[in-house]
Parts: sequence; C-alpha cells; structure tokens
Amino acid sequence: MDNLLKQSQDRLKLFKRHGYDIPKARRFILRKAGFAKGNILEVGTGSGHMAIALARRGFRLVSIDLDRKAQKTANSGLKALELDKLVTLKIMDAERLRFKDNAFDYVISVNVIHHAKSPAKCLKEMARVAKNKLVIADFNRKGERIAEKIHGMEGHTHPRSKLSLGAIAALLRKFGMDVTKHNDSCQYVLIATKGETK
Repeated sequence: MDNLLKQSQDRLKLFKRHGYDIPKARRFILRKAGFAKGNILEVGTGSGHMAIALARRGFRLVSIDLDRKAQKTANSGLKALELDKLVTLKIMDAERLRFKDNAFDYVISVNVIHHAKSPAKCLKEMARVAKNKLVIADFNRKGERIAEKIHGMEGHTHPRSKLSLGAIAALLRKFGMDVTKHNDSCQYVLIATKGETK
C-alpha cells in the first residue's frame, strides 16, 4: 500500500478511536445535502475523504486545495479505489476561486472554514460559484476537542474557527441563501440554498 495512503488510513482509525468516525460523518453530510444530478465543487480536498464518498456515489467533481501533499494523498486513495476518473484535483485558493458565477450546481466544504485566513471571503466565493446549493460542514465543540487532542499527540496545534456557526449562517443569508442547520456528534452541517431551490 502507498505510504501516504497507509498514513491516511491509520489516521482515520485514530480519529475513530477518539470518537470521530470520519466516513460515517461524511455519509451524514451527504444524506443531509441531498445532492441530485449535477456538477460539484469541493473546497478543501484534504486527504480526500469527501471526494471518495462523492465518487463512490457516482458523482463527478472538481476538488480544490492549496496543500499539494494532501491532494497527493487524496489521489492515492482515489486511484486505489479506481475512482480517480471521477475527480479532478486542482491547486487553488478558496479565497479566489477561478470559476465563473454559478459554475457548479453544488459546492461542498468539510472541515475547512476553521483553517481559512479569511473565512468570510471563502464563504462569499463559494456562494458565488454555487448555482443551487452550498454545503458547509465543520467541527462542533466535541469535534474541535478531538482534533486538538490528535494534533497535540502529533506535536502541533489545530486552529479553531474564526467565525461562529451563527456568524457563518448570517453571512450565507446575507449572500441571499436560505440556511438550514443539522447537528451530528462531532460536526454541524449548514445547507444553504439559492432562491429557486427553496
């Protein structure tokens, strides 16, 4: 097995032992998102967990991240599962998405907002390129504690979100979207829809 892929699998097991089952969490997000046919942008590829979950359901998507190593890990996972033909990986800054307005039917971002230098800019860009629906999922307090513990075990810190859940929802409403909130054990999920998809 590819070394990066093995590290990713080991990390999934570590998170699960501490109470955060990442594959289960991704399934929860997708149930709440209710994506139909359409093109998808994922903002924040990370290790590829959401890209894999989407590709396993037959979705084609573009997934962006600034971290080349993370995208290499994601690509290894996608290739191992023979899903790499469904996912286009791109290096791109979420604060300056190089896509036209309404370019994607759906935009999804999982556990990214707390990493953003300017979360408001990222949210504005994601709302701009989303034609129908924008899905934002991130850690709740329990998820933050687990992430902080694991990152601490690895010798580094883990950032907390600069924006509260309420502030994120308020911004999405300011961008003309209707927002619903869902809670899971270690995360919240905001589903923001544009006017015609209410």
